[in-house]
Amino acid sequence: MLNALKSIVRSLGIDSRKLYQTVSARSVDAAVREQGLGDLRAQLREQIPDLADQYTQGIDPVEYARYWETKMRSIHAFQIDSALQALNGLGGDRLTVVDVGDSSGNHGAYLKALAPAGRIERMVSVNLDPVAVDKIKAKGGEAILCRAEALDTHGLQPDLMLLFETLEHITDPLRFLHTMASGGNIENILLTVPYRVNSRFGGDLIRRAAANMPAEITPEQVHIFELSPEDWQLLARLAGYRTEFCRIYRQYPRRSIFRLMRPVWRRLDFEGFISLSLQRDDALSGRYTGW
Repeated sequence: MLNALKSIVRSLGIDSRKLYQTVSARSVDAAVREQGLGDLRAQLREQIPDLADQYTQGIDPVEYARYWETKMRSIHAFQIDSALQALNGLGGDRLTVVDVGDSSGNHGAYLKALAPAGRIERMVSVNLDPVAVDKIKAKGGEAILCRAEALDTHGLQPDLMLLFETLEHITDPLRFLHTMASGGNIENILLTVPYRVNSRFGGDLIRRAAANMPAEITPEQVHIFELSPEDWQLLARLAGYRTEFCRIYRQYPRRSIFRLMRPVWRRLDFEGFISLSLQRDDALSGRYTGW
C-alpha cells in the first residue's frame, strides 16, 4: 500500500518528504488533542519556545518548523506528564531527579517550572557527550559527564531517575537495569521507549544501510531492542523493578481521518511511545542465579 502511494505521489510531482512531514504533523496534533495533552504542550512551549537545540546534531530550520517542533514537543508533553505522575507517587519534598542521557536540559527546565514548589531540590543531567554537558551548563543547568552506573562517585543518590528514549540504545538493558537496582540502589525509574506491538531486534540502521554501512556507528544511531510494553515490563521485573504504571502515547488519533496514519507511523517511524514507572523490587531478581 505504501509503495503504491509513493508511486502516485511521484507521478503527481509532489515532494514526498514534505507531504509526509506535513501530514504527520497534522496526525500528531490530532493525537495530542485526543489524548488530553494539548494544554500541557502549550505550557511547555511557553517555558521553552525553541527546541532546535534538542539534539547535538542540527535540524534543518524549514523541517523543524514543518514537522520536528510538533513531533518533539508532543513527545515531551507525554514524557513530562508521565514524570509529574511519577513524582506525585513519591513521598517527601526536596527530591533529587537525575535525567540520564539528557542532551539539552529541556526536560529538567520543564519539571522545575511545573512541579509543585519544593518538590525538586536538585535536577541533574547525566551524559557521556561533553558537547551536551557543556550545552546544559551554558543554560544554567547542572550536568555531569559520567555513566549512570557511576552516579555514586559524584555523590548522587537520586530519588527518581529519568531514562527518556535511552534504554533501547543500550546493548544489555536487562543488566543495566539490574545494576541500577542492585549496585546503584536506584529506587524509582521513569523511562520512555518506542511503542511496538510486537517485540523485535532494532537494528533499523543495519537493515537500511547494509549495502552502504557508515565507517562508524554511534549508540545514538542504533536501537538494540524494541520490545512490546509487556516484554519491557517482564524485563524490568527480572532486573529488579516492578511496574507502578504503564502508559501509551500514540502519534495518531483513533477517532479522526488521521487514524489512517497508523500503518505509516508503524512502517516509517513508531506508532508512539510508552512510559514505565518502575519501583525497585528484588522479589524475582533475587531468585535468579545468573547475575
